[in-house]
Amino acid sequence: MLGYALPIAAVGVFGDSADASAEGSIALAPPPKVEVLAPLNDETLATPDLLAGDVPEGANPTEITPPPAETSLPDRSNSDAKRIDITPQARALPKAPISGLTRQSPFGLIPSKAAGNALAAYRRPFNLQSGKKPVSLIIGGLGINRALTQQAITSLPADVTLSFAAHSIGLQEWVDTARLDGHEVLIEIPLESANFDPTEPGADRALRVSLPPAENNRRLEWMLSRAQGYAGLINFNGDLFLTRSDLAAPLMDRLSQTGLGFLTDGAFEAPSLPALARAVRQPFKAGDGLIDPDPISRVISARLSGLGQTAQSGAHPVGVGFVYPATLSEVQNWIATLEEQNLQLAPATAALK
Repeated sequence: MLGYALPIAAVGVFGDSADASAEGSIALAPPPKVEVLAPLNDETLATPDLLAGDVPEGANPTEITPPPAETSLPDRSNSDAKRIDITPQARALPKAPISGLTRQSPFGLIPSKAAGNALAAYRRPFNLQSGKKPVSLIIGGLGINRALTQQAITSLPADVTLSFAAHSIGLQEWVDTARLDGHEVLIEIPLESANFDPTEPGADRALRVSLPPAENNRRLEWMLSRAQGYAGLINFNGDLFLTRSDLAAPLMDRLSQTGLGFLTDGAFEAPSLPALARAVRQPFKAGDGLIDPDPISRVISARLSGLGQTAQSGAHPVGVGFVYPATLSEVQNWIATLEEQNLQLAPATAALK
């Protein structure tokens, strides 16, 4: 301040007052742009390509490339997607793994209720505001397309739950990145459907009707071992498997031993699941259907409007969508209207019973 005051005083004493008028302009160089480099979204870093197979299956990518620092969020400076945070409390969730929640399996560590409650440890905290009614969204199919996965993590509010394909390469890094941005995470468990395609990626690990229970359990344990930090599981397909009580009952019993939550997308009717879950005290919620059965904007918009109407009735609906560009766009537009509807976006695990 002293450096500015002395010249001004000198002008006042020795100079002409007309010369001191504040006219004209001066060009200032713009401040340099500060870029935050994160391994998942900066192409100049020596980062293994998660889709090209540079990271061998079973390897921990965090041992190859340092993970993003806990205190920094992924760079959003080059993203065209607009982030809408309905609540200002969006924050990083505790770094996984949290000790005391797992047991050893043939494939590695998996959640174990005998060791601790993974649902309680890894879910996103939620407090319903007075006068509001809750509504939840899960965006899935993540971990397959790198760019869309990163866009979903960084552009959606933290109260949107994200679900990742169990067979995704670099799954642990994706889970860590999502939790760093405040999202709770689910893992998608592939189950046999009526139009099951054995050549589809991940199908070789799907739980199938024709397999003996021991083999289905082995496949489930492999998927559970793929990462740590997820609060629950959600089905991927499964209309053939989950509508069979003789198959769904053992699955529910097995899940009840993990300490995880379990949700379904509601894309098909499986009336026995709520009762089977209650019988073994498995936290469960049947979703209210897909919001993007066709990834067309008008279809998605109509489904989201219906989800809001269900929430207004006093239920706590959970809609499920996939990481289509149209879905991400329509979801952001819809979330911006929740305040005026007296609705509050809630993490999906808040709907578990």
